[in-house]
Amino acid sequence: MAPLMGGGALDPAQRRQAEHITFQLQNAWEIYVRNFILSSATGRASGLGGLVPASVPSAYRKREAVSHYLLQVTRQRFEPKWYRPSDAINAARRLNIANVANVAAAIGSTPWPLENLRLTRNFFAHRSRSSALELRALNWFGPGDTIKVETTVFPFGAGGVRRFDAWCAAMKVVSRAML
Repeated sequence: MAPLMGGGALDPAQRRQAEHITFQLQNAWEIYVRNFILSSATGRASGLGGLVPASVPSAYRKREAVSHYLLQVTRQRFEPKWYRPSDAINAARRLNIANVANVAAAIGSTPWPLENLRLTRNFFAHRSRSSALELRALNWFGPGDTIKVETTVFPFGAGGVRRFDAWCAAMKVVSRAML
């Protein structure tokens, strides 16, 4: 059995494990963005100058309470799609968080470096025609190439960095910039 990051073909169990790691990476990022914005609104997020001052009424100073407050303010039934930069920035603005400029600058960059991760995750999660077409639009594959984890998550990109490692590095840079 080849090592997971060894560069060769993966066996079916390793391939599935790598796909699950991709799911978890995308999910962890989405949860991080949500928690950071909601914590900023409650006054519990740390910024470069210390704690970010609370922006919501005192009755909503718990993270889950502020999510309900956000739904009231936006008159929505569901929370924003936190993986979408525009939705997350809009939520930060609606909550009037003190660090909204940092959040908007950090996650509002174009092109969004983590969109490729989301498209990859969607393909492995759904394996639908539409998710395959979205992933193929990234031009990572030739017309007859099979989409698999070895050709999406592990190839080396610009600068000799594996795509997976580049996604992790982008998350670190963006999360630091949000402070």
